[in-house]
Amino acid sequence: MTTPTVIAEIELTHPELVLTRTIEAVPAMKTELEYQVVAEPGTYYLFFEAHGGDFDAFDAAVAEDPTVSDSTVIIDAPELRVYRMTLTSTERLVLPKAAELGMRILTAKSGESGWLATLEVPELETLKAFRSHCAERDVAVKVKRLYHPEDRRGAQYDLTPVQRETLVAAYERGYLEVPREASIQELAEALGVSTSSVSARLRRGTKNLVENTLLR
Repeated sequence: MTTPTVIAEIELTHPELVLTRTIEAVPAMKTELEYQVVAEPGTYYLFFEAHGGDFDAFDAAVAEDPTVSDSTVIIDAPELRVYRMTLTSTERLVLPKAAELGMRILTAKSGESGWLATLEVPELETLKAFRSHCAERDVAVKVKRLYHPEDRRGAQYDLTPVQRETLVAAYERGYLEVPREASIQELAEALGVSTSSVSARLRRGTKNLVENTLLR
């Protein structure tokens, strides 16, 4: 596997970006894009994980948000919910272009007034092309951080940077010990994500380690 040239952490802002009004109305709620599905040409179903705030206030804000419709809770847990929503317009939908250009979308989370995305960028020209695409749609792109992974020891095992970070944190904090010295909630708080995100990263990272070590 070819390791990425650089990791780009970017901020995307525009008043008509998906859920921007909701993000501004309920800033305590942390929202993360799980994935998107094209149901038919021009129709997108988006799946979001939300946690850390007032779900009633979030639901009320979503109901008034013109960027989405048909919001449905598909997972309702005490600490988080997963929603399926229909995107009402694809005019400001830009992240699929990042994937089309060959960039890998590692995370897409709500920020103060927009979205924070972490991308694997194969070469800087692709990032320039993505910024041009966003500019054509009046979506502002602010590059908050560009860096080469400081330690690529996980690359040969097909681990993403966030998977490696989570596995290392689990090891260092004693989550993998018997008995465990840290709970998944404590691990999630240390990483600043939800427990479901930690669980998913651990499963996917472990799967990649097994596939690229024991099964080779």
